[in-house]
Amino acid sequence: MFVALGLVVLLAVGAGTAWFVAGGGSGSGSDGGSAGGAGVWAVPLASADSMDFTQGLAFASWLTDKTVIRVQRDGVLAYDLASGKRAWGTPSPGDQLCGATADLANGKGAVAYGSDQLCDHLAGVDTATGKITWKTKIPAEKSRIANSLIVPRIMSAGDVAVVYANDVLSGYQVSNGAKKWTERLPEGCHVKDVNAAAARVALLLDCTFQGSGNFVQALDPKTGAAKWRYKTGEFSLMARVLSADPVIVSQEEGDKNTFTAFDDRGGKLSEFTTGKVDMLAMNTVAFVDGLFEQRRYAVHGDRLYLMTFPENVPDKARSRDKALAFDLKTGKQVWESSGTQPTMLNPVRADDHGLLALEAGDWRDLSPRLVRLDAATGKATEVAKLPMEYGTEGDDARVFERNGAVVIVPWTPVAVKHAVVYVQTKES
Repeated sequence: MFVALGLVVLLAVGAGTAWFVAGGGSGSGSDGGSAGGAGVWAVPLASADSMDFTQGLAFASWLTDKTVIRVQRDGVLAYDLASGKRAWGTPSPGDQLCGATADLANGKGAVAYGSDQLCDHLAGVDTATGKITWKTKIPAEKSRIANSLIVPRIMSAGDVAVVYANDVLSGYQVSNGAKKWTERLPEGCHVKDVNAAAARVALLLDCTFQGSGNFVQALDPKTGAAKWRYKTGEFSLMARVLSADPVIVSQEEGDKNTFTAFDDRGGKLSEFTTGKVDMLAMNTVAFVDGLFEQRRYAVHGDRLYLMTFPENVPDKARSRDKALAFDLKTGKQVWESSGTQPTMLNPVRADDHGLLALEAGDWRDLSPRLVRLDAATGKATEVAKLPMEYGTEGDDARVFERNGAVVIVPWTPVAVKHAVVYVQTKES
């Protein structure tokens, strides 16, 4: 069963600013966190028992050499990797945070903030100290639905934060907040979807109203200048840019998914159709719209790893899926793997050796496992076993692994009890 939860504490930070946050995870001292043994700690989620799931929604999770950092509605919280104690905590400069870059650039990240109705500012965070280093206003849109919030889609493109909000696409320097560019779309065109990476910004541009048709467009993330454009057919309702490096467009229609991969010059590399795969976002909750959605996939070189749509495990209160590997050069499926246990697979990262993934497990009867799926065969090998009490915590989460340490940061408080879980799997 779950370890005992620590007390939720109300901290005062800065000049009279106070906000609810979870305690630290060392299991000692005033932070009141929970410990699972040497090299294992967890941070209880303050809003775990609330029906307002937006309270504990993580907009981003960052890992540095010394800390794991969680960006959530009330603030940015850093925890020491060695002990689980809080390293620092920075409350939102406005009423609440409402977005963040997915990754860091030279130890710096960007967060969005605003009021309870309008998310209209971007700020820089130095992750060594937690200090807010700059602030700037960004385009914003007010929701027409009561008690809901439209947030900007914020993407990491190296040292540029790409922001799409209120039909405006812009790039901001993460180090100082300077606006680098704003994309001026042709009249009568709109962005259907957008994604970004250090190599490029990739978007689906719908110009059917103008009469030009539809395009896959690539921009330089440093200047916003067009790099290439590929004319395509009509987009499906569920068309998206799955990846910006390489550019992969997915289109979902019924129980089929079509994937189109492009080379660096904008030529079509391959196009292939699969059965129903898992394109559900792991970080969405009701009443928050516009987030950069995190999906269950990984890509490395010419290999794309997808997950099948989850199915119920007979006689168990959990789901399971399988991993699929595709060759992006040919579009052919290379293998299918069930992992080592009947549970959900959450990709950690892909490399030359294959896919490193977390088998989420079940806190009732199945320990979570770190597994590797071989790039050539899909054969699953157990790398490490985690404590059973953290089963299902990694179901919908960002998972890091470094030198045997596994760090799980759930995206939402739905069905989880912890904000952060740390397990060192290597014996000292």
